[in-house]
Amino acid sequence: MSKLVLHCRFYAAMLLLSMAASPILAQPPIPARIVRLVSDRKQPVIVTAIASDPTGQTMAVAGDDHQIRIVSVATLRTLHTLRGHRDRIRTVTFDPKGERLVSAGNDGQVMIWDCTDGYGVRQRLEGTPALARVRFAPSGSEMAAVGFDNEVYVMGRRAGSVGNPVRATMLCDCRDLRAVAYSDDERQLAIAGRSGDLHLFDLQSGKLSGEYAVHAGRINDLVFAPDSDLAISVGEDGRIVSFDTKRQTVVHRTKITSGKLFALAMLDSRLAAVAGSDNVIRVVNVDNGSVLHSLQGHMGSVPALAAADGYLISGGFDATLRRWAIADLQPEQDRIAEKNNGEKRE
Repeated sequence: MSKLVLHCRFYAAMLLLSMAASPILAQPPIPARIVRLVSDRKQPVIVTAIASDPTGQTMAVAGDDHQIRIVSVATLRTLHTLRGHRDRIRTVTFDPKGERLVSAGNDGQVMIWDCTDGYGVRQRLEGTPALARVRFAPSGSEMAAVGFDNEVYVMGRRAGSVGNPVRATMLCDCRDLRAVAYSDDERQLAIAGRSGDLHLFDLQSGKLSGEYAVHAGRINDLVFAPDSDLAISVGEDGRIVSFDTKRQTVVHRTKITSGKLFALAMLDSRLAAVAGSDNVIRVVNVDNGSVLHSLQGHMGSVPALAAADGYLISGGFDATLRRWAIADLQPEQDRIAEKNNGEKRE
């Protein structure tokens, strides 16, 4: 047998092995619906934050033109444009009933928009510090906000009257806070930022219950997995970390990229989408840290993700919104099970 034939067989075998070891690369690309955002002056608009309303029918999309667009999830058409911020909008969030939208950022304003009345301004709070993240409690009774100091601001039930920021007694050693999340039972508030530590507060006492080193660098986003004690975080070390807040231990710490991770969205109780500076969105199983899909197409960093009505929505520095069907992102066995269940129901 000639050396040429041996070489060909060797390389063919190596190719088959590499394809078997890289199931993501062997998968066909997953299609996405795309819309480009432009300003009133026809300039590209970089997406800075996204939030979906509880029904999943609309989403709030903040841009670097300091405006918020209320966008239809079904068509990706802009339905309303909200103006009032004077600087970068870093965070948008809906209350659990979808009656209020809250936005905040670098301009020292917390703006509360009335979703039931044409998105008029219900309340405008000025004089607050620059805020990086605002989140509602699952009951909607209060909000927690963090920014570029070491204090946690609470607005609502525990703070007195809704909308009046109070200099909270909850303080972190970290002076650059970027993420805040309530547990589903509202017993815990998780805070994270520049230090890479996860700070857990007991909401009944308002006292720090623990600090845990989970990332080697700034944490940019943080959520609790649905109906779970798992706090999921992503950071500038390129890792996604699952931390069991009940057992107070790291369950999984997975290196996703050599770049930075900026955004995180839970797609269901097991799957999370993460994205960052390398332009790629990855779908991760939080139970074991495995990467199921790599979604490509963005031509710039992806700082914003949201899940809405069966879709993953991504926003990027390339001034595009992209919509991916979550059903296409689920493991094959889950898709087969859903199809079979659907057939039985018919």
